[in-house]
Amino acid sequence: MRPVLTGLLTGAAFGLILYKVGASRFSRIIGMLTLRDTKVMKFAFTAIATASTLYGLAALFGISEQFHLVPRVMPFLGSAHVLGGVIFGVAMGTTGTCPGTCVAKAGGQGGDKRFATAFSIFGLVLGILAYAALKTPLTESGIIASNQKPITLHGLLGLPYGVVALGWGALFFVITTVIDRFLPEKVFPSSKPTRTLIDVVRGEWSWLASGVLGGVVIVLATAQDGYLGFSGAVLALVGSAAHLIGHPLDLVPKLTDEILWRAMLIVGVFPGAFLAMAFSTPSEAATHPTVKHTFSVKASSKALAGGFGLALGAMIGGGCTTGAFIAAWPTLSVGSLAMGGAFFIASMATSNLLLVTRRLDFAKAQAIGDEVYD
Repeated sequence: MRPVLTGLLTGAAFGLILYKVGASRFSRIIGMLTLRDTKVMKFAFTAIATASTLYGLAALFGISEQFHLVPRVMPFLGSAHVLGGVIFGVAMGTTGTCPGTCVAKAGGQGGDKRFATAFSIFGLVLGILAYAALKTPLTESGIIASNQKPITLHGLLGLPYGVVALGWGALFFVITTVIDRFLPEKVFPSSKPTRTLIDVVRGEWSWLASGVLGGVVIVLATAQDGYLGFSGAVLALVGSAAHLIGHPLDLVPKLTDEILWRAMLIVGVFPGAFLAMAFSTPSEAATHPTVKHTFSVKASSKALAGGFGLALGAMIGGGCTTGAFIAAWPTLSVGSLAMGGAFFIASMATSNLLLVTRRLDFAKAQAIGDEVYD
C-alpha cells in the first residue's frame, strides 16, 4: 500500500502545481513554443534549476546515497531520440499538451471542447500499445540502440556531478531571469482582488514559486527511489491494467512496487488538478463567460491523434516534457538532452508553422483560455 499512497500523493502534488502555474492551458503551452507567453518556460527552467541545485548540494556534501538523492540517468538511445522527439514534438506543437498536462487538464475540467481531454488520454493508451508492438522491430533495425548506456554531461567533461549540477542550476536561473526581463508573459486578471495570503494561494501561481515547488517535488520523488516521468507512468498504468485483465504486456513483465508507484503517479495528477481547480479563484473573464462548451468531432479526433503521438514519441525517444526534460535535465543525461532538444525543436517548428499559415489564432486561444481555462 505504501507505493500506492506515496505515488498518488507525489502525482497529486505535481498535478496541483501544473494546474496552478497554468501549464495545462493550451494558450500557455503554445505561447511558450512561439515565445509569446513564456510563463511555463520560466516555470520549467526554474524547476530544473532548483532540482539541479538540490541534487548538486547533496552530492557535494556527500549525502546523496544516505538520503536516496542519486538521480536516475536516462540511457542514450541513439537515433531513437530524434525519431521519438519529432513524433512527440509535432503532437505537442499541434495540441499544446503533454502526457502529464493531458491528465491535469482533465482533472481541472479545462477546455471548451467537451470530451477532448478524454480522447487525449485514450490516445495515450493507444500510443503505449502501438509502442509495445513496434519496440522489437525498432530495436532490431538499430533505431533504438540495443546497447544502452547512461552517458552524462559531467562524465564527458570528466568533472564531479555536484560541481556541474550546481553550475547547471545557476545557468538556468540566469536564463530564466533574462527571459523574464525580455520576453512577454500573459496575465489573466483575477475576479477577486489579491489582498491576503489566501488570495495569493487561490490565484494562478507565479512561475518562480511554482518552479521551486516543482523542483522540490522532483527531488522528493527521487528520495522515494522513484522518478517523476509521466509517459513512463502511463506505461506503468497500462501495464498494471493489462496484468489485472490477464493479458500482461512484454514491456511490463511483472508488477513491482516501483511499477505500482509509477502507475499511481499519473493517477494522482487527476485529483491534484481537480482540487487545485476547486480551490482556485476564477479569472475575471470566467465570471461572465461567452464561450460555450461544445462537442467537436474534429477537436476530439485531433486530441486522440495528439495523445497517440505524445505517448508513442515519448516511448521511442525515452521520455516526455517531465521525464526527459524537467526531471531529467538536472541529471545531466545526454540522452535526455538529445530527446528534449529534439522535441522542442519539432514542437516550436510545428506551432510556429501553424501560426504563420494562420491555422492557429493565438489571440483567440488566449481569449478562450481566459474564460474557460483552456
